Amino acid sequence: MLRIKAFPRVHMSLIGMNSDGYRINGGIGFSISSPTLNMSYEPSHSISINDWRSQGFTSDELKRLKSHLVQVSLTEHFDIGFSCVIENGLIASHIGLGSNTLIYLSCVEALFIINNRNYTQETIVKLSGRGGTSGIGINTYFKGGFVFDVGIKNIGNDLLSPSSTFIDSPRPKPLLMNHFLLPSWNLGICIPQIEHKTEEDEKLFFDNFCPIGKDSAEQILYEAVYGVSASLLENDYYVFCQSINAIQRTRWKQLERDLYGRELIAVEKVILASGANCVGMSSFGPMLYFLGDDLNSIVAIVKHNIPHCTCFISSFNNSARILEYD
Repeated sequence: MLRIKAFPRVHMSLIGMNSDGYRINGGIGFSISSPTLNMSYEPSHSISINDWRSQGFTSDELKRLKSHLVQVSLTEHFDIGFSCVIENGLIASHIGLGSNTLIYLSCVEALFIINNRNYTQETIVKLSGRGGTSGIGINTYFKGGFVFDVGIKNIGNDLLSPSSTFIDSPRPKPLLMNHFLLPSWNLGICIPQIEHKTEEDEKLFFDNFCPIGKDSAEQILYEAVYGVSASLLENDYYVFCQSINAIQRTRWKQLERDLYGRELIAVEKVILASGANCVGMSSFGPMLYFLGDDLNSIVAIVKHNIPHCTCFISSFNNSARILEYD
């Protein structure tokens, strides 16, 4: 049996969501150590996937994943399939931890391993169909750490769409501008009990709000370079926190946050009032991440005041996914 333990990512923000620049898309984000997404694979004559998560794939999403993997097997002439179990845990679908990317990458990699075929990172990424909009998840899966990518060349096509749009229609992968190891910092994770958005919600969101103005994209880019990247390289905790807070006020992130309205703001206010120095929303939400001088105290207060949320301490992660064999 093959087991793959994958680490989730925090996606801080997309960047070039304007259509009048040199490039489009791109983003910044980093890997965290917990919770992990644990998957097991046993060789089989066909491909089957059992999602044991309490909030996992919908039936349509499972069918889409299986169909994609069957096509990969046909393309690569694989003789052996697998029976996959996605173990129950805290990484639900569509909460901002990048679970879909982890699962697609893991399943494609498992097919290569089970069929005793050599492969490269580029092969797995290409065949997974993920990373069409931002390269955070496809890079942290293999490397951990912090990732800053600058999207793809703006060739005048309508490519301002979420990554899920491109699973079955490959596009150029985002250009990796920088990847480096993270400092040894802890952070808090809060998963509010707010209705999660679906892939269809995300597609509709892109249709409604893309493109944003170039000045708004430049504001995010400033925080990505002078704020987040520089502060991590210099181990400057307080500038990092300032930049996270500033990102929440940028146009793109504010639009994403507005999807949840007062519910999200109410949770954020509790976290800040508990002593957090900064709070950010990961990706399309609603998961929030935060840093503070006394995370144990903050988590305890948040749990007391919002007992229905999931709140815990994690840490920056510099490790790739873990492969284990029984």
